[in-house]
Amino acid sequence: MKVFITSAFIVCVLFQINPVFGNATKSIQELLNAKPDTNKVKSLSDLCWDYRFKSADSALIFGDYALKLAIEINYPKGIAQAYNDMAIIFIDKANFRRATELLEESLKIREKLNDLSGIASIYNKLGIIDQKQGRLKEALEHQISALKIYQQLNQNKWIGYTLNNIAIIHQNLGNLDKALEYHKKALEYRIQLKDILGETTSYGNMANLYARLKDTLSAVNYYEKALDLSRNLKNDELISANLSNISNIYMGRKDYAKALNLFTESLQIRERLGDSKGISSTLSRIGTVYSETGRYREAAKALHQSLKIAREISVVEEELSALLGLAKLKALTHQTDSSFILMRQYIALKDSVYDTRLKQQILDVQTQYETDKLEQDLNLVKKDKEVTEIKLQQRKTEIWLLIFVIISIIGAGIFLFYRHQQRQKAAINAERISEQETRMNAVFQAQEEERRRIAKELHDGIGQTISAIKMNYQSLSGKAVEKELAPDFEKIGKMLENAGAEVRSISHQMLPKELEQFGLVPAVEGMLSLNLENAPLKYQFEHSGFTERIGNQIELAMFRILQELISNVIKHSKANLLTVQLVKLKSHVVLNVTDNGIGFDVECQEKNGIGLLNIASRIDAIKGHLHYESEPGKGTSVTIRTPIA
Repeated sequence: MKVFITSAFIVCVLFQINPVFGNATKSIQELLNAKPDTNKVKSLSDLCWDYRFKSADSALIFGDYALKLAIEINYPKGIAQAYNDMAIIFIDKANFRRATELLEESLKIREKLNDLSGIASIYNKLGIIDQKQGRLKEALEHQISALKIYQQLNQNKWIGYTLNNIAIIHQNLGNLDKALEYHKKALEYRIQLKDILGETTSYGNMANLYARLKDTLSAVNYYEKALDLSRNLKNDELISANLSNISNIYMGRKDYAKALNLFTESLQIRERLGDSKGISSTLSRIGTVYSETGRYREAAKALHQSLKIAREISVVEEELSALLGLAKLKALTHQTDSSFILMRQYIALKDSVYDTRLKQQILDVQTQYETDKLEQDLNLVKKDKEVTEIKLQQRKTEIWLLIFVIISIIGAGIFLFYRHQQRQKAAINAERISEQETRMNAVFQAQEEERRRIAKELHDGIGQTISAIKMNYQSLSGKAVEKELAPDFEKIGKMLENAGAEVRSISHQMLPKELEQFGLVPAVEGMLSLNLENAPLKYQFEHSGFTERIGNQIELAMFRILQELISNVIKHSKANLLTVQLVKLKSHVVLNVTDNGIGFDVECQEKNGIGLLNIASRIDAIKGHLHYESEPGKGTSVTIRTPIA
């Protein structure tokens, strides 16, 4: 009788929530009428998960039914899973207190069952809750606990997932280098497992990180990788998200034409998916593009449509974005009254959201306080009974405390001794590293001094000698009488001219005057022109941000590195197109060299290539970072990123 009433209630609820669910009620009714066993619990849990994306309330009904049935038939694993499923739905609803309670109940059961994989999964979700509430330290601890278990179980897919979560937490903490390190580790696992969806996610996250670092070249590069993979997966949600992300980069660059094209493509996909929230968000961004380009009528249409959809589906973030965009548009078109009204609506809504969240936090604190107070009252009732036991235990506690103090003193002494040793080792290592850097800089300085000396000898010595020989030769050739000797004189003259040009070229490459006099960009332009003028290789050179010099040591190192890279391209790549990008950011200089040649095996070449080892040494000397991307037959991309002193 109880099962029948619950079944009828679930079916009625589904009909009321959405008529579309009516098509599924027949199979659901059959499931609800089935005998109570573990398979029925599992099926109800599956329904809870499936309806999560359609109706959170319906999903909770299925989850609660699965929980009651699992308790009735004494199925601990099913009880733990039901708690877990409902917790996820409460996370989606931002009811983090209830979600935490359910996860802790699930954790108790999984610990009794020694279900390590389930325990790790709960740590993961607790970490997500901590992160959403801004408790980043606790979030990191939970994710690391999950990671240790997944590593113990060799579950590489979940190792990659957890590494990705840890990277995002470090990014929120502002540890951007650490975040990038963990994103790369996660990417390695996902590539190894051929987890294309995970690989796509990693590329997108790394692109977000580079965008935050203002390295838009790298950001666009990784967004495009994510976009290509999402197209291969035919995952429209990912495709539209990556299109929007790339569009935001182009908006930042004020390349509104490209941004608009990509936003439009993203909008078409989201309209096809029926993604109302995504449609509202994209329309808001399109409206901003129109506003920035002076197409005010089209901007107003897009922003009003975005606002309408956001209000229909009650998505506050998109409503705020649309209101702010319309307020700015009205200000641009000198409709100050309308702009003021819209800004008042925006501020009122924002304050309302803040108040709602603040009230929820106060309610959570108040509930916790009342719970703690109730526990204290219960403890007072038990206190008299426990007094006698406490006195009996007091003597034992004092003895154990004395033992603990003695052990702590010994432990502290050992720790201090160990710490002293570690500091000595660290100081020695730091001194060694400093000495190595000094030696390396001395070697490079000696090389450059030798280059200057040889270049000067070539120019002032051999170059002048060749010029003198050429002048004497021209004087003699003018006095030659026999016409039969004229071709020989002409041939010798060309040889002298070629020899002089070659000496000047070598001298220039060894000591480019443009670098010392004008800086890195003119020197690179001169080097590319000199080396590639007669080569069957087209090249493009793009640069930005070089309004002032960046320091002789960095300029010289970047120039020599680029010389080595171009030499490698000419000798080995068999490419017909070379792209060089040089960008000066606020605190870094980024050099990217890309060719469409035959590529190479990076690991093998890094171990055996003298040229690449020389490049790596120069980059180490200026505390830079080197990254190769290459596969046989797919070209090569080399990125050097170095801080500006």
